[in-house]
This record gives sequence, C-alpha cells and structure tokens, in this order.
Amino acid sequence: MKKFMLATTALGAVIALAAAAPAFAGGGGSGDDSATITQVGETGGLATQHQPGDEGNTAVITQEFGSGDVATQEQWRNNNGVDFAVLGVQTIFQELNSGALAHQEDNGDGGDNQSILQFDTVGSTNATQTINAPFGSANTQIANQEFDDASSVNQTIGLNPFSSSAADTANFQEANQLFQTDSSISQVIDGGNDNVELALQSNSGNSNSISATITNASNFNFVNQTQLGTNNLFQTALITSGSNSNSITQLQNGGSSSELQTASIVGSSNNLVDQLQDTGSSVNTQVVSITGGSNVGRALQYQGVNVFGGSQTIIQTGPAFNNQAGQGQGNDFNTALAQQLGGSGNVALQNQGLLPGQTGFMTLSGSTVVRTP
Repeated sequence: MKKFMLATTALGAVIALAAAAPAFAGGGGSGDDSATITQVGETGGLATQHQPGDEGNTAVITQEFGSGDVATQEQWRNNNGVDFAVLGVQTIFQELNSGALAHQEDNGDGGDNQSILQFDTVGSTNATQTINAPFGSANTQIANQEFDDASSVNQTIGLNPFSSSAADTANFQEANQLFQTDSSISQVIDGGNDNVELALQSNSGNSNSISATITNASNFNFVNQTQLGTNNLFQTALITSGSNSNSITQLQNGGSSSELQTASIVGSSNNLVDQLQDTGSSVNTQVVSITGGSNVGRALQYQGVNVFGGSQTIIQTGPAFNNQAGQGQGNDFNTALAQQLGGSGNVALQNQGLLPGQTGFMTLSGSTVVRTP
C-alpha cells in the first residue's frame, strides 16, 4: 500500500509539468494512446479522459491541492464491433483535495487496469469504479483512500450494457480505506463469474461499513471483507437470484469493538459464508439468514479471543437440503441460535466455551462443517 502511494506520488511529480491532453481513440484505431491531465490548486476542476481505442492505452489524471475536483476516465466499447479497449491503464491521483470525486468505467474486453488513490482529501470524497464489459475478463480495479473521513468507494462488476447476458469473468477489485472514519465500501457483482472482490478498512475510526452484493446468477465469486477498526463497524453480504458456489468471508479483527456482521442468501445454493471476529472483540453479534430453497450451503461463525457480548444466529429455512451451520464463540455472555426448518440432511454444530482443537473449534470434517485453525 505504501509502495503504491509513494510510486503514485512520484508519478504525480513527474507529470506536473505536462500539458493536459485528453485521449480519444476511434474504433479500430492503432492504440497505444497516452493521455495526461494535471491540475494543481484548482477549484471545481474537471478532468475527463475517454479511450475506446484499440489496445495498450494509458491515461493519467492528477489533481492536487484543489477543491471540488472531478476526474472521469472511460474505456468504452461504444457499441461498435471493432471498437475494443484492451490492455489499457488508467490512473487517478487526488491529494489534499476537498470533496474530490473520481469515476472510472471499463467496457473493454480484458486486461485493463484501473487505479484510484485519494490521499488526505476531505469532505465526502468518492471513488466509483465499474467493470461493465461485453466480454470482460482479467480486468483489475484498485481504489485506495487514506486519511479521508466521510468518504466512500463503490465498485461494480456488472452486466454487459449491450445485451441481457452476463459476460464478466475473472476480474479483480480491491478497495482499501486506511485511517478513516464515517466511511464506506460497497461492492457489487451482478451477473459475473469467477470474480474476486477484496475490501479492507484498517487503523480506522468509528462508523465504517462494508457491503457486498452478489446477484443475477453470479457464480464462483470470492468476496473478502476485513475491518481492523474500533466502534460501530458494520459488514453486510447478500447473495441472491440463483447465484451459486460463491464464497464470502467477513472478519473484524485487531481492536474490533462494537461489531456486527450480517449475511443473507436467498434462492442460491452451495455458497459459503465464513464469519469471524476475534482478537480485541467486544459486544459481538453475527447473523446469517439462508432462505428461498438454498441448498448445500455452509455458514460458519466464530468470535473468540476477548469475546465479551456474544450472540450468534444462523437461520436456514426450507425446503432446504444438506445445509451446514457451525457456531463457535469462546465464552463471555454467549447465546447461540441455529434454526433449520423444512429440509433434510442439515447439520448444526455449536460449541460456545470452545476446546478440543480450540481457536474456532466446531469440526466434523468427514462430511465437512469444520473451522478450528
């Protein structure tokens, strides 16, 4: 993270003397466009770059020491059979900027890289990234915010805007918020397979939230949510509409504190929800709700180390078959509730004080459930 920040800062210094040169590459063009915009000390500055292009395009926007600046970058197929954007690189760097907004959209075919770094900005900073491609695969989006209170990151892997079928595969999104308060990360996978979304809030203050949504027949996706902060932290995850074989991991660690984690699965099967909390922990509470004929799913909850308030709930309602629930804890006020209604072959394990192999105990292994390590 620090390496990325220093590298990007150095890049900003190098291009500080360059003239603004937005890029536009037409359908079937030669590609290899290079576009650079630098704005320093602007009020209400606007920088826009559009590269439908061919391949190998590079776009950089740097906005420093300004107020209310907006940066927009787009790699767009333009609904034209020869207008592909592949192997492009887009970078937005905003530093010491009040109310900065950054938006990136990728409708290209693959191998594109987008990154947003917002550092020491204040006043509702926002980073929005969208992968919305006709045949999009192996695209990467990274958003990093540091010292930006009341800020948000919104990332979406979405449907092909030119047809009704999903085609986004093997894309990667990562959102990091460090040393922030009152901030949020929202990630959505809508009609895509084999995608990865990572969200981290670290060394943070109060009232931060992370939400993940997998919908519209999205399969084999991986979502990881991590908060290493203090009070009023929230993590939510939702899987709906026949989205199968997905994995969601929710972790609140480090100092933790007031804690709350919720996950809901509706009409989707063979999904894994893994909730931990651990280390400093505190007032706890973890909730998993699995409904609408969701089968062969697994929900694991732990809490542990300095636990405290406890309370865990897993509800699996039918008709639902071969679902598994595992609840750990590790003492203090406990209370564990597992409800499995209207199905067959369901398994529920509860430990509470823990023991055998400790850490998150639970087990079974042969027919799964597990946890321990």
